Amino acid sequence: MDKFPWWAILIIVLFLVLLYFIIPWNKITKKAKDKSDLVNNPKEFIDSEVDIKITEAKENRNNRPMLGIYNWFGKKEALRLRTIVYVQPEEDSCELCIPFENTILSLEQYDNKYLTMSEAISKGYHHIGCKHIDIDYFPGSTRIPNKKFTKEEQKLKHNKVLKLYKLENSIRNLKYEYDNVKSSISLKNKIELISNEIENYCKENNLIRNIERENPNIADIDKFR
Repeated sequence: MDKFPWWAILIIVLFLVLLYFIIPWNKITKKAKDKSDLVNNPKEFIDSEVDIKITEAKENRNNRPMLGIYNWFGKKEALRLRTIVYVQPEEDSCELCIPFENTILSLEQYDNKYLTMSEAISKGYHHIGCKHIDIDYFPGSTRIPNKKFTKEEQKLKHNKVLKLYKLENSIRNLKYEYDNVKSSISLKNKIELISNEIENYCKENNLIRNIERENPNIADIDKFR
């Protein structure tokens, strides 16, 4: 120990002092307390105005990560303290899901900052046949792209897709009847007629025909993919 250089000890002490002033201990303590209060007393957050406002994704370009954990002055985490995602927009989105597109959702059970996934689902998001994809969101680093289409364009495309689903349902019923009830020539002609109608409809409306969805034995969940 006597041979340990004094300047090395001085460097270690200076480093510890510098580390003490850099790390935002007050913010860490406050966040831990807020999380504890949220878990132990969730009622105040459940009864909040979350039904009125849907959390908007906001980013601050001045927030830059420091030491891989905190940004300058500890204003915002570079690493997530909660699991959150944002909803990727779909061109043929329905009215139930449009309000949640490009919105940050929390996968936590309770959250006083973001709308939770369970709350979004209770409002209609991720319904049967929903095509939306949830993308991981990291505050300070994830950039949410702007929507490429308007709400009116989405509704128009969605209505076209709904009509395609209706045609697919018709041809499934005819194919099932042909395979299991009566294999008549007239029934076969009807199948060919609707098949041509689907083909033309997809070309006219710039839709992709999915032959698998025309299978009469397809699972219900696969009818809308």
